[in-house]
Amino acid sequence: MAIGQTAALGVKNWREAGRQVMAGGVTSVVAVAYCLSFSALIFAGELRVGLPAALWGFLVATAAVTLLAGRVTSLPPMLAGPRNPAVAVMSVLAVTIANEAASHGLSGAEVARHVLVALAIATVLTGTATWAIGHFRLGQIVRFVPYPVVAGFLAASGWLLIVGGLRVARGQPITITDFAGLLEAGEALRLGLAVMLAGGLLALRRSRLGAGSLPVGIIVASVLLDVGLWQSGQPGGWFLPTNGGAAAWSPWTSLGGIDWRLIASAGVEILSIVAVSLVGLLLDITTIEVQRRGAADMDEEFRAIGAANLAVASVGGLSVGYSIGPSRLIDALGGGSRLSGLAAGLGVAVAIASGLDLAQLVPRPVLGGLLIFLGAGLLMEALKAPGRRSWLELGLSVIILAAIVTLGYPTGIVLGMVGACLMFAASYSRIGVLRRHVTRQAYAAPVERSPEELQRLSEDGWRVHVLWLAGFVFFGSSNALYEEIRRVVGGDTSGRVRWVVLDCGRVIGIDASAILSLQKLVNWAQAERIVLVFASASEALLAELAAAGVAGERQMARVFVTRNDALEWCENELLRDVGAVSSMADKDRAFDEWLGLELGPEAGKRLIAGYLERHLLDTGEVVCALGAPADTIELVAHGSVSVMVPGLGSQPIRVRRMTGLTVVGEMGFFRELPRAASVMAEEKAVVYRMTRAAYRRLLEEDSALAARFLELIVRSLANRVDVANREITALV
Repeated sequence: MAIGQTAALGVKNWREAGRQVMAGGVTSVVAVAYCLSFSALIFAGELRVGLPAALWGFLVATAAVTLLAGRVTSLPPMLAGPRNPAVAVMSVLAVTIANEAASHGLSGAEVARHVLVALAIATVLTGTATWAIGHFRLGQIVRFVPYPVVAGFLAASGWLLIVGGLRVARGQPITITDFAGLLEAGEALRLGLAVMLAGGLLALRRSRLGAGSLPVGIIVASVLLDVGLWQSGQPGGWFLPTNGGAAAWSPWTSLGGIDWRLIASAGVEILSIVAVSLVGLLLDITTIEVQRRGAADMDEEFRAIGAANLAVASVGGLSVGYSIGPSRLIDALGGGSRLSGLAAGLGVAVAIASGLDLAQLVPRPVLGGLLIFLGAGLLMEALKAPGRRSWLELGLSVIILAAIVTLGYPTGIVLGMVGACLMFAASYSRIGVLRRHVTRQAYAAPVERSPEELQRLSEDGWRVHVLWLAGFVFFGSSNALYEEIRRVVGGDTSGRVRWVVLDCGRVIGIDASAILSLQKLVNWAQAERIVLVFASASEALLAELAAAGVAGERQMARVFVTRNDALEWCENELLRDVGAVSSMADKDRAFDEWLGLELGPEAGKRLIAGYLERHLLDTGEVVCALGAPADTIELVAHGSVSVMVPGLGSQPIRVRRMTGLTVVGEMGFFRELPRAASVMAEEKAVVYRMTRAAYRRLLEEDSALAARFLELIVRSLANRVDVANREITALV
C-alpha cells in the first residue's frame, strides 16, 4: 500500500494501518454475532426455516453498506448493522404475518417466505425514504423529533429485545401463565445463563476494560458453553435448528405464489419499520457525533445509507444502518479511520464466504444473552437522557413504552405525538406572551416637544400603557394574556387609564382561541372606555383582527404601522385631553416668551434681533440635507419638522419629530461634521436659524448671551439623554 493510499484511508504508516485492521477485524466478530442474534429473534419457532435467509440478508447488508457508505461518511469509521428498534418491529411484523397465516393453513416455510418478502419491501421503502431525505436536503428537519417520544420508542424497542432474547434463549415465547415451562430444568438453565451473560456483558462494558472486552467475553462464553455441551453429549434445545449457514436468496425469485393479503395485514408494521429506522438512524448519527466529538453532514449520511440499502435490497439484503455497539467497540479498540471500517466490512464478508453454520456454533443462551444485553442497554440509555429530564418528560416516555408494548407501535406513535404536542403546549404556555410593560412616563415617542408639553406628558403619562407581545399566541396562553393585560392595566391606582398600546411586532402567529380572547379584551376595554391600539402587526395578523371584528373602522381599537406612530398618536390625544395647549394666542410671541424664559427677557430679544433669521417653511421643504455641511442651528418656533434617514428601500425613515420650541441641527453644527440626517418640514412651520457666521459674531460681541445660548443647547441635549436613559431602563 503506497503512502498516498494509506493517507486516503486515514492512516499515516504501516504500523498504524495494522492496528486499524486489527480493530476492524475484531469488531466484525461482534457484528456477525449481532446479525445472528437478530435473525434468531425474527425467525423463531415455526419460522426458524427462514433464519438462514435472514442471516444472509443481514450479513450481506452489513458488509455492503459498511463498505459502500463508509467511503463517503462524514464520521468515519462507519459500521453498519441491524438497528435495534427496527429489528424489534421486524419481530412484531413476523408475529403479525404468522398469526394472520394461521387461518390460511400455510406451512412454516411459506410463512417465512412471506415474512422475508415483507422485510424486503420494508428495506426498499426505508432505503428510498432515507435517500430522499438526504437528496432533498431535509436532514436537519428530522432532528426536530421530541426526545421524550424518541426515548419512548427506543425504550419500547429495548424491552422487546429483552423479551425476544428470553424467547431465543428458551426456544419458545415467554408467557406469564407458563410457569411450569419456565421451571423445566433445561429451559430454566438456558434462561438463567442468558441473563447471567447479559449481566456480565453490562458489567464488562462499564468496567475498566470497557467495550473493547466485549468480543472476548462473547467468544469465551460461546467456547465454554460449546465445550460443556460437547462433554455432556449436546442435549437438544441448546442450539438453533438451522439448515446450514447463511443461505442466499432473492426477493425477485420469492414473489411467486405470494398472498398479498398477508403482506397487507402487516402494512402498519412495514411503515413502522420505515419510521423507526429513520428515527433510529437520526439517533445513531447524533450519538456518534457526541461520541466522536464531530459534526455529521446529515444529508450526506442519509443519502449514502439510503442508496446503499437500495443497492443490496435486490440481492436479499435487509434494512441496516449505523450500528452503535460495533461503532463504540471499534473506537475503544483504537480504530478511527476509514481503513478500520473497511476491515470490519471485509471481516463480515469473510464470514459469509466461509459458509460456516454460525447457528450451530453459538448456543442459544449466548444469542439470547446478547439480545438481552443490547435491549437492557437501549432501555437504560433511552430512559436516561443527556442532561436533566423533567418528571413529565420521563412519564411521557414510560407511557409511550407501555403503549407500544401493549397496543403496538402505531398506537404508541400517535400517543407519543399527541403527548409531545400537549407537553409542548403546557411548557410554552408558561412563557408569557406579554414580555414587557411600561407607561408613557418611562417610555416616550421619538418626538421632541415644548417644555410645557413634556411637563404634562410626564405628569399624566400613567394614562398611556405600552405592552410588548411576543411569540405564538395560542389556546394555552391566550386567556392568560387577557387576564394579564386586565391585571397590569386595571391595577394602576393612579387614576383612569385611557390608552393601551399593544406592540405585536414579535407575534409570529395567533389561533382562534387567541382571537376570542382579544375579542373579550376589546369588549372589556370598551366597557372601561379604554382605547386599544395595535401596533407593528403583520399583514396576516391584521387580516385576522379585521375578520374577527377586533380592529377596524367600527371598533374603538386603533391600528398603526409602528409602535412609535401609535405612541405619538396617544401622546397627542393625551395632550388634547388634558388641554395642554399654549395659552398664548400668537405663536411667535410664544417663541419669544420661551426664549425669554430660557435666556432671560432681554437676552431673548437681543438674540432674535441680532443673530437669528426667521424662515417660513412649506410642508415638505428641506431644512437641511443628508451629507450637507452643518453650518446652521434651527430653533423651531411652531409647526414641526422631521428628522429622516435613508431606509432599506426608496422610502426614508422618520427617526424623530421636532415640534415647536425645540432645537435641531446643533450636533452637526458643534461637531463640524456633515449632516447625519435630513430635516424637512412635516407641516407649515416657522424656524429661527443661526448661521455659523452669526454664531461667531455672537461670541465676539456678547459673550454673556453666547454663554446663555450654549446653556440652552446643553439643556436640550441633556433632556434627550435623560429621555434615552429612561427608555433604556424601561426596556431592560
